[in-house]
Parts: sequence; structure tokens; C-alpha cells
Amino acid sequence: MTKTHVRSGGIEIRGFSFRYPRSETKALDDVSFSVMPGSFTIVAGPSGSGKTTLLRCLKPELTPHGEIEGVISFVDSASASRPTHQSFHDIAFVMQNPANQIVLDVVWHELAFGLENMGLSPELIERRIAETAHFFGISSWIHKKVSELSGGEKQILNLASALIMHPRLLILDEPTSQLDPIALKQFLTMLQRVHQEIGTTIILSEHRMGDVFPMASDVLYLEEGRVSFYGSPNDFAVYLLGYDKPFKRSLPAATRIVWNACKVLDGSSMEMNKESNKVLPLNVQQAREQLSNISTSLQQHISATEALGTKMRRDQCSASSVKKCTKPILQAKRLWFRYKSDAPFVLEEANIDLYRGTIHALIGGNGSGKSTLLYLLAGVLKSQRGKVSRVSDVKVSLLTQNPQAVFTRDTLFDDLMEHRALGDYDEQRVLDIAESLGLRHLLDRHPYDLSGGEMQKGALAKILLLEPDVLLLDEPVKGLDAVNKHEIAGIFKRLRDKGISILIVTHDLEISANIVDECSLIFDGRIVANGETTSFFQDNAFYTTDTFRVTRGIVKPVVTMDAFDRMLGVTREEQGDDHG
Repeated sequence: MTKTHVRSGGIEIRGFSFRYPRSETKALDDVSFSVMPGSFTIVAGPSGSGKTTLLRCLKPELTPHGEIEGVISFVDSASASRPTHQSFHDIAFVMQNPANQIVLDVVWHELAFGLENMGLSPELIERRIAETAHFFGISSWIHKKVSELSGGEKQILNLASALIMHPRLLILDEPTSQLDPIALKQFLTMLQRVHQEIGTTIILSEHRMGDVFPMASDVLYLEEGRVSFYGSPNDFAVYLLGYDKPFKRSLPAATRIVWNACKVLDGSSMEMNKESNKVLPLNVQQAREQLSNISTSLQQHISATEALGTKMRRDQCSASSVKKCTKPILQAKRLWFRYKSDAPFVLEEANIDLYRGTIHALIGGNGSGKSTLLYLLAGVLKSQRGKVSRVSDVKVSLLTQNPQAVFTRDTLFDDLMEHRALGDYDEQRVLDIAESLGLRHLLDRHPYDLSGGEMQKGALAKILLLEPDVLLLDEPVKGLDAVNKHEIAGIFKRLRDKGISILIVTHDLEISANIVDECSLIFDGRIVANGETTSFFQDNAFYTTDTFRVTRGIVKPVVTMDAFDRMLGVTREEQGDDHG
């Protein structure tokens, strides 16, 4: 049984293991590391590596039920032991889903809730609310209903509600996975202020590492429940790139761009490994500075590569050429929709066209109407004005944000067999789909016991068994690590090549840039921008990729790492993977 001494700030874990009930393998196995007071530690690793389990074990009230070994100690300079239950006041926890952590209906009630449970006086509670509201810039929200807040605002409220308790350790489990790019940066800016101005120790798990990487002092990397690396962000980048680990896809594009550029310009750079003192860029500004220093040589290399006739992108119609020769398979015209007769309209004059055999991304801020438009296209909702039309005999399937919603049986196999009469398929078809998605070995597992990536693929398999012509997907890569995203992106591209049309609602600009043919930006209830993917992202300053931000004005600007590697003449074999 674990021994937990709650003090504050720093943390030590020695020989810690955790096994869930009835599980043959340990979710965490002999984990040992130390976090210094005032540090900012990222917990990284593939889906299913034990990150969430570890973070919950650091907060005694959230520790899952299971078999525990080892020691967790919380320490500060005061060296005063406290009982485990007092860790409630020392350790704050912010969850992935903003709505899951909010318990009251008004902002100031939510801020006061924890303080009232601590037994503080009304005067002190009011003082802390005032101070916290000013620090976070949320004074104008204080009397708002929580239901009126956007996803990003709810997550900032969760952060404020955690920090109003004056914790010494703040733990965050993928807190930005449901935030749009603008809300993400606002949240992380506030988190950085908390770290720099208050000195709170922070432990954060995050799949979108491009924005958090420069903020960190340390990175803890888990693989199959064990610590594979613990050190500085720079050393972690060299570790992943030097050993060519698949998880390198999670590194900031800025880091990978400079690494790949150095590789092609200097063969010795291929040997940059764990012994190297190479200082890699961790953000866009650093990458642009380093790329500018080698821009002349790099441009000469690119020109030579182009002269040799670099193989260009896949040979198929672009979205613009598809438009010239086909009609939309699914179309929305001038849609108006609101949820209540006295509520404001969520959509006003919204238009969108989806073509056969294409992938279309719909992006925009939290609460902009993306999911609503998806439900209208699927026929789940009916608009007050406007029209949704589809080609006759077209089958449309919708997969919502929560893949758990499609599972109703005790095993994945039984779930996949559930609609066999409706879809006219047999057991062999289920086995074939499971094999193609890498799920064959999981068919006997309960769907809820799967990792995030496995669950997403399981839900997709259940939809594909019905053989739809159109897939409407709401945040299909939410909460997935870069390796799982790449795998699912490959599945989407294979479906497109079979003639299936896919509309993706997503906050993930990187995956959109890599796989979609056309992008639309929704704002103020309507589509305000639409275009072929490359030109769409090159016309944006904020809704664009870090690859474009780094390369713009230095070399020929590109929007994806795949395009940058092709420009350099780097083959997929040389990269050790398939960029697709």
C-alpha cells in the first residue's frame, strides 16, 4: 500500500506500481522520479501508456481502485508531515473535459464552492474571489451562468477554481483537448502566468505539445507504464529524434523542421543523438532564427532537389477540380437554426457543400455552431429555415464527440455484431474490419476498457460496418496522441480513396492540413471562408500551422511537415515512417 506524506510543492515517487482489478498487466510499473518545487513538468507518452493513471494517483482523492505498490511523497522546505486527507488543500486537479469538473450554475458560486468546503469566513471568500477574478480577467463573468460560457472560458474557470484554493501543486490532465486553437493559447498563456508569477508547481499531460513544450522545465516520458525518459525538453527532443521513435510526431513542428533541415545539409547531423549537445528550437521564433542562419544553403539544396524532379503529392483530383466535374453529394443551403424559440440563432445563412471522395474539414471557435451544422446534415436536427439535400440513395452516418456513446455490449465483438441485420454483414466482415483497423486482438475486451485511440477506432469500425457513403465525424482525433492520430488519418485517406466522403469537425489544424482536401471556417453562424487546404492555411495568420509559420518568408512556405520533407527531397524511408 502506498504511503503518502502531504507537504507541498515538490514530489517524489519511488518504485510505484499500479494494477487495475482483473488486469493481467500493470498500468504503471516501477515508476520512480522527482519533481522539484516550482518546476513545470510535462507527462508525455502514447495513448494507454499510463499518464492519466499516474496523474490520478498523485491526487489521493482521485486515485483509481486497484493494487498499489511503492511510495509517493509530497515535500517542501517546511518538512512538516500532514495526513493524506489534507492533500485536498495542497493539490489541485484540472480534468480534460471542462464540463465534467463544474458543479454549480453560476461562476461566482463555482469559485466559492471549494472555499466554503474549507470552512473559510465569508469575508475571506469574497476577498479571494475578487483577487482571483482580477488575476484571470474574468470579473465580467462573475454573475454569468456557467452554461453561457464557451469551452475555453469553462476551462479557465476550472483553472481559477483550482487556484483559488492556493494549492502548492497543480495537476492538469490534457486540459486543452477540447479547446479551439485560439482558446488553447489563451488557456496556456494564463497557465504560464500562474507558473511564472505565483510559482505553483505544475504537472501537465498533453498531446498537443507544440504550445506547451517551450513552457516546460522537464519532460517525463512513459511507455507501457514505465519511465523511458526524464529530463529537459531539449534532451527529450534529441532522444526521440535520435532514436527515431514514432512519438517524435508529437514534438513541435518547429523542432522537427530544423532537425530535418540539418540532416539534409550535413550528413553528420544524422548522428545527433543522446550524446549530442545540439540545442534544438522549441518554438516558432527559435526555429525561424535557426532556419534563417542556414537559409542560403537550404535554398540551394531545395533548388537542386526541385531540379531533379521531386515527386509531388498523390495523383488525384484536388477539391477544386472535383467541383468542376461533379455535384455535391451532401449540401446545406442557407440554414438557420436555434435550439429554443426565444434563444439567439446558432446558425444564420449557413452553406456547405460536400463532394464524393473528398475529405472536408470544418473549423472554428468553441460554440461557433460546428457540431450543430453536423447534426443538421445528419438529419438529427431540423433547421427552422433553409434546406439540406443529398444525392438519392446516399447513406449518411454520424459519429459524435464521445465514442463511448455507440457502445452498448460487454465486448467489442458483440458491439460490432449488434447491427448485422441492419447492415447485412456477417462475422467474417466484422473480423475483416477489425483486422484493417488493428482491433482484432481487442475483440474480447469491454469497449470501455480500450484506450482513447482504440475506442475511437472501435466506434469507427461500428459505423463502417453499415457501409455509409458519407461520414460525419465530430472531433474524431480529440485526446489522441500523434501516433494514433497518424494511424486514424491513414484510415480516413483510404476511405476517401474508396469514394467515401468525409466531413470532419475538428480543432486540430495539423491533421486538417495533412489529410483534408478542403477547409471551411465557421464564424458568427455561417461559413465565412472556404478553400483548398494549402491556400486556405496560407491565407490565415492564426488558424494555420506551425510549419507554415516557421517556413514563411525564409524558404518556400509550406503548411505540413510532409510537404517540407518533400521539398527537401527526404523520402519516407529516410524518415522511418509514412507521412502520408
